[in-house]
Amino acid sequence: MSQCKSILVHLKSYQDWTPSIDAAIALAKRFDAKLTGLYTIRELAMIKLVLGPDHRAVSDAEARDAPLTEAMRTKFMDACARAGIDARFDIGEGNANELLSFAGRCHDLVVIEQSSVGLDGLGADTAEECAVACGIPTLMVPKSGDYAGIGRCIAIGWNHSRQSAAALHGALALIGKADRVVVLQGAERDPMPSVTKRPQADIAAYLKLHAGNVTVARIAESGKGSGVDLQSAALEAGADLLVMGAYGRSAWREFVFGGTTREVMQELRLPVLMAH
Repeated sequence: MSQCKSILVHLKSYQDWTPSIDAAIALAKRFDAKLTGLYTIRELAMIKLVLGPDHRAVSDAEARDAPLTEAMRTKFMDACARAGIDARFDIGEGNANELLSFAGRCHDLVVIEQSSVGLDGLGADTAEECAVACGIPTLMVPKSGDYAGIGRCIAIGWNHSRQSAAALHGALALIGKADRVVVLQGAERDPMPSVTKRPQADIAAYLKLHAGNVTVARIAESGKGSGVDLQSAALEAGADLLVMGAYGRSAWREFVFGGTTREVMQELRLPVLMAH
C-alpha cells in the first residue's frame, strides 16, 4: 500500500463509540482519504435466516435497531464532517468478519477494534479473521486509549517471511509519513535448503527509500511468548504502531510459526497493523 485513499472502519452495533473510529478518522484526515463506516448487525441476519425475511420478528427487530443505527450514522457522519473528511455510512447484516472481509477488498485499509465476545461475531475472533481473510492490511486498535496520533513512530516485526513482507508493504503509506521507523529483527522463519550463496536483502536499506529515520534492533526472546516480546520491544522503542505478519489458525501453521498472532491479539497493548 504505497497510497492510502480509501479506509473502511468497523462500526459495531449495540456499541456507542470506540477508539478505532477516532483512529480511522485521524488517518483519513492525514492521508486525505475517503472513510467508509460499516455498521454490522448480526442478530437481524440470524432472524431472517432462521424465520424468513417476512416473519413478524424481523419487522420487530428492524424497528428496534432503526434508532440505534440512525444514532450511530449521525454521530459518525458528524464526527467526519468536523474533521473535514469525505465519509460514507454503510450497513451490513451478517457476521462482522465476513462483511468486513468482503467489503474491505475494495479499500486500502480496514480499521477494526480489538475483538470481544458479543453480538458482532459468532464464536469467531472478528479482528483475526479479518486480518487473515480480507487480503488487505488490517489495523487493530485496543479497546481503550487515544490513538489519534497513530503512526508517528512505527515498529516493524521482521523475520524475512512472506507474512512479514506483506505487512511491511501494506504499511508503506504509513511508513512514508512516520517520523521514525524501528525494525524489530527476529529469527528468520523460511528455510532455503537449496541456497548456498544468498543475494543481498537489506531491509533497512529498502526502508530508507521510503522513510528518513530507520533503525534496526534485534528482539531478545524472554520466554514469555513471541507475541509478548514483540509488543514489549515495540513499546520500549517508543512506537505507537506495530506492523507484523498474520498467520492462519491451522494447527500445523501454529506449530511451525508459533502463536505470535494470537498472543498479540489477546493482549493488545498498542495498535497493530497486520497482513497475511
